[in-house]
Amino acid sequence: MAIKGKSRSRARRAVTPGPRPAFVPVKRPLLARRGFQVTALVVILAVAAAAIVYGLAKERTKQRTEALQRSMRVATTKYQVIVDGALANAGQPLPPSGFNAFPSLTTDIDGLRKGTVSAKTAAKDAKQATANAKTAEAAIGKVSPAAIFGGKGFDLAFVNYAINSQTKLANALKLYEQVGSLLQMAVEAGGVQRTTLLDRASAVLDVASTLFNDGYNDYVNLKNTAGIFTPTAIGGSGAAGAGG
Repeated sequence: MAIKGKSRSRARRAVTPGPRPAFVPVKRPLLARRGFQVTALVVILAVAAAAIVYGLAKERTKQRTEALQRSMRVATTKYQVIVDGALANAGQPLPPSGFNAFPSLTTDIDGLRKGTVSAKTAAKDAKQATANAKTAEAAIGKVSPAAIFGGKGFDLAFVNYAINSQTKLANALKLYEQVGSLLQMAVEAGGVQRTTLLDRASAVLDVASTLFNDGYNDYVNLKNTAGIFTPTAIGGSGAAGAGG
């Protein structure tokens, strides 16, 4: 009887253990992360600081602008008192923003030429116009726009309105004075000489009127820029005409 030999026992396979479960932290929401919070806080503070700086700068600019505008009104009002006072007997406001200077000169030159105005009336008007023009020129001529408007930080165009208006008005008034003198001479002359003097007076009057209107326009622009201009109402009271 055959004896069964011992069979080799099968070797057990080594079981490789599985990987240990690793700890995976749960990601926090973006808004809850400290780094994000710090960054956001820095940005917010920077924006807030910039807004404050901008606001302060804007307020300072506003205050400077308002102060400058007040200074412009004060200077222009001072100038206006002198100019309006000087022109009080030089003519009448012409609505809405003009001025009719020495209207009697135009009327009398044409009237004396056509015979519709008497020599006596023309002589009286011419004498009065000459005196009024001389007085007005003396008042405006002594004004110093540089003293009133200079060194205050005003815009150059604004200051030029003052300088140009003063220069043009003063020169125009000198010409009106010459027109009055020529008209008086024409009254005393006769014939061809009177016609020649009237022609000269008329030519000078045209130049004076153009120069005066340019100067008065600069004067209106000055007041308008300063914020004190008020249009002349139609039918409103104005200065009495020269010789009127």
